[in-house]
Amino acid sequence: MKVKLFVLLGLLAVVLCCKRKQAEPPAPKPEYVDGKEIYANAKTLTVDTAQITFEVIPVADSHYKRIIQREAKEYYTRNGMKTRWLFSHKPSRLFTEYMAVLDSVSNYGLNPKTYRQHTLKKAVDSLYTNEKSDEEKVALDRQITASFLLFTKHLTSGRLARSYYGTHIWLKPKPKNNPNILLGIGDDDALATVVGALHPKTAQYKQLLAKYKTLKAIPDESVEIVYMEEPKLFRYGYTDPVVLKVRRNLEQRGYKAEPEIDDMEVDSTLIRTLIRFQRDKGLLANGRLTDATIRRMNMTASFKKDIVWLNIERMRAFNNHLGDDYLIVNIPDYKLRIYHKNSVIGQMRIVVGKAETPTPIFTDSIRFVEFRPTWSVPQSIIHKEMIPEMISKEDPERYKKRGYSLFENGKKIEPNQVNWADPNIRKRSFYFIEEPSERNSLGLVKFALNNGMSIYLHDTPTKYLFARQDRALSHGCIRLEQPTQLARIILRNQGGNVKWTEDKIKEAMTNEKHNQYRITPKTKYMINVLYYTTEVNDRGEIELKNDIYGIDGEQLKELKRFGS
Repeated sequence: MKVKLFVLLGLLAVVLCCKRKQAEPPAPKPEYVDGKEIYANAKTLTVDTAQITFEVIPVADSHYKRIIQREAKEYYTRNGMKTRWLFSHKPSRLFTEYMAVLDSVSNYGLNPKTYRQHTLKKAVDSLYTNEKSDEEKVALDRQITASFLLFTKHLTSGRLARSYYGTHIWLKPKPKNNPNILLGIGDDDALATVVGALHPKTAQYKQLLAKYKTLKAIPDESVEIVYMEEPKLFRYGYTDPVVLKVRRNLEQRGYKAEPEIDDMEVDSTLIRTLIRFQRDKGLLANGRLTDATIRRMNMTASFKKDIVWLNIERMRAFNNHLGDDYLIVNIPDYKLRIYHKNSVIGQMRIVVGKAETPTPIFTDSIRFVEFRPTWSVPQSIIHKEMIPEMISKEDPERYKKRGYSLFENGKKIEPNQVNWADPNIRKRSFYFIEEPSERNSLGLVKFALNNGMSIYLHDTPTKYLFARQDRALSHGCIRLEQPTQLARIILRNQGGNVKWTEDKIKEAMTNEKHNQYRITPKTKYMINVLYYTTEVNDRGEIELKNDIYGIDGEQLKELKRFGS
């Protein structure tokens, strides 16, 4: 009996012990492991995701304001409505790191005031010093998130907001989803490393950043400004006070030209000195005061800094992933480069749009290659150029004789049966189609893109234009110096029985039995058509390109609203 009693008492003790263990709350998970903050275990606060709470968040960029407020709400919704920067009892290590990141953003042309660095830091210090309410901490956490989202938006998409600068189209790639950046930061990730990975990866971007940092430290200089209403007059024997200004300007830059007789007269010594200056600066070395030469002579350290700053910003705007195979067109440089895995495998001169019919700035992809293409003339060219020319030359068959077929309402017409001088001619719907030939305006091969602007790359019968220094001469499309080289590279992975060698490409370009012969490339080729007016050359010097569309001033004005 006693044994049974002891057994029962033992069982009862075990049961009571188990119940006590079940009743004890689990031990809290540590906020720190080996000195590292564990966000999942942190004492976060719950964030109200009502729309009104985000509409009042201040954002120091009117263009992105609504986007940032929307992305902030998206972030908290996807993050389980938890604070990220501020915990119940202290700021997170991420907040401390973010403030440190903002300390250095001026080195790459951004202004910490745009992201409210001082305001946020002061407010956070006050929160924990004065034991503010959880609601105030949550509200401030939203503001810090908005600040970070704006900062990463500027870093990955740039601050140039407009789609048009006068008649110049500027179409940036679709911006990244920035909440993904914040959501992807792990406990082991240093914020400075995360931010560093958001910068463009190109060597030019890194070189321009280094130049910008150097130029910021240089005090502005005073130079003799050169201005001539008619710079074409500047030649041997020309005498004018402006010649003395040219001498002084060159001397200030280390190019002294002692006058042979009169310091106000252009002599052979001055011309040779000017040519040396032009050659050293990567300009057309002809001894004349070209627009590009005057622009380079009048450049101060401050102006140079601004141009570098602007082009850094442009590189951020087009910081899009193009894959392994892509093309880069730089309009002011009149050059196309072909890349494979970020290495240049081909390049050529190009002709781009005139100032009045500029080539757009945009990103796109190659749709197809077309050998022996026709050209469907845009309506603007028909009415602004071709019809007036037929009238002025009194030759209605002018374009028929050049290989064009004319249509009205889908029916082919004879041009000599139309009264082209009729005042109501613009109300009629004409189509001019240039038939395939080596004289065709598109040459013998076209590279069609996917944009809706009728902009593409093509061959040209006017090969002599590639010898010119200024090649802003087209109606907007991009003419290629070496179209066979581009076709060979784009079609090199087609497979099948046909090998697209240079000979095969030339055969396709001249085979009159196969007009409008289209091939869709198996390798996807993206293309960025860009507008960079400066670069660092092989000698490590800043080299300026002509601002052929006059966009620099407009975009600098837009940027300066943020400060630097």
